[in-house]
Amino acid sequence: MGPTLVGRSEELAALLDACHGGPGRLVLVTGCAGSGKTTLLEELTRRVAEAGAVVGSGHAVPGGGPFRPVAEALVRVAPPALADEGALSPFRAVLARILPTWPPALAAGTHLVDPVVVLGEAVLALLRVLSTDRRTVLVLDDAQWADRDTLALLEYLAGGLREVAATLVVAARDDQAVPDALTALHRHARILTVALRPLPPAEVALLVRRTVGGELPPEAEEYVARVGEGVPLLVTELAAGLLESGSLVPDGNGWRTTSRLTGGLPPSHLALVHNRVAGLAPRARELVRTAAVLGPELDADLLTTVFGSDAAEVADALSSAVDAGLLTRNAAGDVRWRHALTCGAVLAGLTQPERGAIAARAAEALEDEVGVRRALVADLHARGGRPARAAALLLEEARDAVAAGALATAQEILERALVLAVGDPGLVVGITVERIQAFALATRTDEAIAAADVALPTATGADRTALAVAAARACVGGQRFDEAGRYLTMFGDTDDPRVQALAAHIALNAEDLDQALALATRAAGAAEQVGPPDVLCEALEVVGRALRRRDPATSVAAFERAERVAAGHGLTPWRIRALAELGATELYGAAPTGRIAEAQALALDAGMLGTATALDLQAIAMTVGAEGMVGVMSRAERCADRAGRLGLTGIQAHALMFAARGRVHAGRAGEADLLLDDVDRLVPSPLYRSERSHNRATDAWLDGDDERAARELDDCIALLRELPAAPPAPVWGEWVVLRTVCDPTDDGPRAELRESDVLVQAVNRAALAYADAVAAAHVQQVDPGLLLAEGDRLLVPHPFLRHWLRIMLVARAVDGRLGDAPALLREAHAWLLAHGENRMARLCAAHLRRLGLPVPRPGRYGEMVPPRLRALGVTGRELEVLRLVAEGLGNIEIAGRLQLSRRTVETHVSNLLLKTGTRSREGLTGLAP
Repeated sequence: MGPTLVGRSEELAALLDACHGGPGRLVLVTGCAGSGKTTLLEELTRRVAEAGAVVGSGHAVPGGGPFRPVAEALVRVAPPALADEGALSPFRAVLARILPTWPPALAAGTHLVDPVVVLGEAVLALLRVLSTDRRTVLVLDDAQWADRDTLALLEYLAGGLREVAATLVVAARDDQAVPDALTALHRHARILTVALRPLPPAEVALLVRRTVGGELPPEAEEYVARVGEGVPLLVTELAAGLLESGSLVPDGNGWRTTSRLTGGLPPSHLALVHNRVAGLAPRARELVRTAAVLGPELDADLLTTVFGSDAAEVADALSSAVDAGLLTRNAAGDVRWRHALTCGAVLAGLTQPERGAIAARAAEALEDEVGVRRALVADLHARGGRPARAAALLLEEARDAVAAGALATAQEILERALVLAVGDPGLVVGITVERIQAFALATRTDEAIAAADVALPTATGADRTALAVAAARACVGGQRFDEAGRYLTMFGDTDDPRVQALAAHIALNAEDLDQALALATRAAGAAEQVGPPDVLCEALEVVGRALRRRDPATSVAAFERAERVAAGHGLTPWRIRALAELGATELYGAAPTGRIAEAQALALDAGMLGTATALDLQAIAMTVGAEGMVGVMSRAERCADRAGRLGLTGIQAHALMFAARGRVHAGRAGEADLLLDDVDRLVPSPLYRSERSHNRATDAWLDGDDERAARELDDCIALLRELPAAPPAPVWGEWVVLRTVCDPTDDGPRAELRESDVLVQAVNRAALAYADAVAAAHVQQVDPGLLLAEGDRLLVPHPFLRHWLRIMLVARAVDGRLGDAPALLREAHAWLLAHGENRMARLCAAHLRRLGLPVPRPGRYGEMVPPRLRALGVTGRELEVLRLVAEGLGNIEIAGRLQLSRRTVETHVSNLLLKTGTRSREGLTGLAP
């Protein structure tokens, strides 16, 4: 059995307090080797488990691989069935990469986000699920051996645990060089540090009595306390050494010394371990020494394979080592080193040639198991005199680390492999290419360039091409297009499709669409013949983007072909990109196909959370026309929150822009300005500055001031004219309609729109048709009916935008020539109320009153209430209240928004609770359509 805990009552109390309640947090336990960290953690684990907590334990080992201790702890508490938990759906594939029992994930592609951040969000989500009804405690030991990515993950978790009922207890030695990432944990403001100090004399005496089974003479007790310095391991080993050396002998019920302890020290810990090893039978001695070479994690199955023995012989040898005090058994009966220092002492007793010979034999014996023990076998080959084989294995290990998102760990592995590969130029190039790609994934473009520039001068032929391609692609990914072009000049073969596809990307960025199209077309033709398929997908994407505005049909055909190629070759990232591009065509008038949703599902299945978040933003942009600005506001806020947590500032800014628009439509223009202040801080850009003018225009128009709205839109369009690469936003159409409504004789805005490529956007084409209808009605020479019908046809998938633009026309409704204004307003009024667009509905009501017509009561629109709520008896007014409750408004705020008394709102809320059978406002929030 393992050692029992002596002392440490204050430290244990602090740990129990952190594990039993309050906000989640990370606790760091530090102490020197032998200070009792592992024994303390074992006692903590026992107690919190008895108290009903969910407990998972893991430990780091040298070369254990990325995220080893976290994965080991989580796999004990997160069974595969949890993968079906709805709250984990965005993170299922990310977690599957570290939890081998979970359903496997698709291969991931380029990381938009630091993979450690994505994994951190996934682990926090998993901890929330595990902690639904009881505390979760993860105990991670020996963090001094953890890889950099694991330590970075722990630092990220420390900042997010306060919102989770979970505690992470991490133990690490503090008596050796501390990795920088571990130093960051020490300094983290949210981390509680529990330092294990030397035991006081009274506790040393108690520990000694438990070790020897009785009290020592005073001089022996004083000696052990002085030499052991209060370190539990040294104290117990010194006491055992006194017994083994004969310095202590039984004396009745106690002990007596046989020599003056101050005259000469008993054997040191190192010598004591050496004597114990020497006392073993030859076969057991060989096994213990081999185990020390294999490392501090003792594995009986591994020893059986290395020795070529049967399990019984190995078990007998291990039992001998336990009896000798070199090994110990834990509560489960598993054998392990008495302490890491014991393993180190055995290893120190071997000469360098002896270690090398054992390592070489072990590596040879484990070659058949290299797939599951690659890092260990590589280390053994390195120590056993086969550096090139070790480097090749480390290259494979680094690729696995990249696939797991452990980019820092991958770089550490590759740096070691590069040193070992000296003398094998081909292997050096392969390792360097992998380093460049890993740097690029981590957006460390400068380091990718530096790695390439070191290797390129001596590389030739195919090796030089591989290095230049990797460097150029890293530059393109880092938006360093000029430098990418420099690497392309290093190719002797400019007909190489990889070169042409990259050159096409560079030309596209420079907005040289003709050159981009020519290069991409040639690259696609060549890749079609000789491959590779990912280059064909890349070239087709450039073709599609170059033709998006000038030839939409051919553009769509290119993206569809890219999607088919990617699907046929299992290229998930390229398939996602093609689906996203095809989904974007729906904004330009194509019929809805669900491709964005398909791409988003694939991204989540591949664990590409950053890509999924970007696709969510794209879906929001496509949904506005169907659901309204208020309807997408909450979704945009959630998208912005996730993008912010993932560090995607561009996506966060754009999502906040949609949220700000929703605020304006909800009558909260002041809040919209504050959100745009956040946008300016995130991404200072003329595109986002134009949004302020757009929001002011919308605010003015919703107040019924068309002239002021038109002036604000003038300012917005003036900014957009300076941004030719900006998306063809519907604001161009709004501007043209409103300018034409204000002055039907001014053809300037309509003429500008006709000549602009923003007409690729279906909403802008519909707006031009409406504006032409206004001008036709004004001169009374052309029937505007066909123009109105064309606009309506284009906006069938976008009812919100159709109502918006048609309401603009009401100011110019003349003798019914622009349609049946009362009918249009009533239809819009009903739709807008049903979708929470209350401010625009009030504008409709104002127009109806101006026409001398009654304004229908909201409750009269039975169709505005969704069937599932209507079946419960929910009225139109109650639906309005329900939507505002879902926005988080209190009763007083709702009363002000709907111009009702507080008592009336309270009645509506009570009715909703009764009709829906929910018990709280939170429950009502989930019912809001």
